[in-house]
Amino acid sequence: MESEEIRPAMGNAQSPLHPSFDVFESVNFPVCVIGADGSLIARNGAFKRLFDGEQRTPHLDLTNPFSPEYRRKIAIAYLRARKGQRRNCYAVVKTADDRKMPVEIFLYPLFVGKEVSSILVFLHILLDEKENHITRLYPAHKAVHDAIPPVYEFSPAPVIRMTTEGKLLFANPAAENFIGYSWMELSNNPKILLKLVSDFDLQKLRKAFQEITDGQAGCKRVGEVRVMAKSETERWMNAVLYPVFAEGGIQAVEMFIEDITKIKRLEQKVALMSRIRVLGDITKGLLHSFNNMINVVLSRAQLLLQITEKESVLEGLRVIERTAIEGVRQVKRITDFIREGDSLEEYSEESLIDILEDAAEFARIQQKVDETENRRSVTMEKVYYIKATVRTDIKLLRELVLSIIFKVSQFIRREGNLSIVLKSNGSPVIYVKAVSAPRDMETAEEEKLFTGADVRLLAEKINIKIIEEETPDSYAIQAVIPQSVVVEKKKETNDGLVKIRGLNVMIVEDQEELRDVLQELFNNMGNRVTVFESGDSALEDFRAKQYDLVISDYGLDGITGLELAARVKEIDENVITVLLSGWMLKDLRTYKNVVDAFFEKPFKLDDLIKGVARVIAQKKK
Repeated sequence: MESEEIRPAMGNAQSPLHPSFDVFESVNFPVCVIGADGSLIARNGAFKRLFDGEQRTPHLDLTNPFSPEYRRKIAIAYLRARKGQRRNCYAVVKTADDRKMPVEIFLYPLFVGKEVSSILVFLHILLDEKENHITRLYPAHKAVHDAIPPVYEFSPAPVIRMTTEGKLLFANPAAENFIGYSWMELSNNPKILLKLVSDFDLQKLRKAFQEITDGQAGCKRVGEVRVMAKSETERWMNAVLYPVFAEGGIQAVEMFIEDITKIKRLEQKVALMSRIRVLGDITKGLLHSFNNMINVVLSRAQLLLQITEKESVLEGLRVIERTAIEGVRQVKRITDFIREGDSLEEYSEESLIDILEDAAEFARIQQKVDETENRRSVTMEKVYYIKATVRTDIKLLRELVLSIIFKVSQFIRREGNLSIVLKSNGSPVIYVKAVSAPRDMETAEEEKLFTGADVRLLAEKINIKIIEEETPDSYAIQAVIPQSVVVEKKKETNDGLVKIRGLNVMIVEDQEELRDVLQELFNNMGNRVTVFESGDSALEDFRAKQYDLVISDYGLDGITGLELAARVKEIDENVITVLLSGWMLKDLRTYKNVVDAFFEKPFKLDDLIKGVARVIAQKKK
């Protein structure tokens, strides 16, 4: 707003200030008053001479006199002052004669009752040596202070200067930003600096400081110092210390700080990824062992349920069966999440509710860990308005849903609610929304594990539309499932399935307990069953005898179950081959001509029987 437009409202034709602010005409530093709406409502003569000249007046738009890199700090300080807080910040301004002038800006809220009506602003010109606030604070070290280049105030690198006795003399704004404490806080409590680093790092810094002050070194570098900044924010720095000479000797030590926080975080991520790879390999091995163990428990319990009549025993077996089935579900969730490769078929069918339940269970586990380690509390609610089954690349769909849930939940910093909704809008819609408690506007953005690009890239691969919505306190993603992939799920019955009876069955399994269960199962159904521990011995027997069905584990001594299936198909293409595995296999689709059915361990015996019967029925058509 231009001064000519507001002067009549101020009641003083000779001064640009409101009468109550006329006193500031007698001071020789710039003063202005900013309205609660951001308008410039008053300023003294020193302010006008500095910025306005005779031809123009400043505007608080993109043409304002503040250098762009400082506008954010000024805006934050202004908003804080609007809330009733006294604030100060540094900036470089462009004067009326196009010079760049470093200034310190002090903002004081003015109240009418309890409301902030306007903001009083004082500008301290830092290039005026007579007004240098550091010199006034520490006159005993004037020679050292006079040597401080004013540009340090505006250096992007943090700089700290101390006396040879360790007394803090100077910390530039970049240093204040790095450690999170203002110059005033550091001046009032110098011990803050000592508490920012660990005892180990503090000893390294003290040793370097001593060598500088003793003249043993002209420069010392201390690398990778961990700093716990204000609000317990972890930062990392490299520190370079060197002497400051005045009056013929070392009067101070200056420390330049290189902020390597981003580099350390990247290093930590790389190290974490390496550990994850190792953990992934270990997990695959553990899952394989656990798959076999739980498969034996589940299968044996199901067999015993068929032949046991005593009710107390039946109830115990049902408990074992339910617990084993829940273990199967958890293993399947982990397997689906870390799996590489594909299934026998390009597309498979899955209920959207099952996919959402699996993803929500993963998110719940992760949030429980997050709550313990990072004190981040997230409540979750799920609402399913429809039932829908889709036929698509289920692996990619699972990954997409999980990525959406994790990405949305990252919006919650400390406390909030995550809702997962399955609804219909002509087509099925997965709607995930996070509502977060109010967040500090000055909190730095964290690096996100899942970005919008990740989610959209996955969605494009399976033709799913992504819609994002964001407000200051909420963030949501909608995933619209195309109607073309939705299938009508028919109720599955045993009608039409052939009986598995009178067949020559070969079972190849190196785990004795599971081998015995499968042998007993197919024997009880009226088949002739032969069992083997290795693929080599099974292949040798297959060449000598006739078999209708070969059920083989993947991991065998000698040739693998896949190789066995390929060899027996070469001998007899009509033989039915079933592959079992507790390992996560890659490129299964490549072997669809040699493997008729694949079952991941652990599996339910009922699913195995139905799957084999279905393959036999298809072969007879």
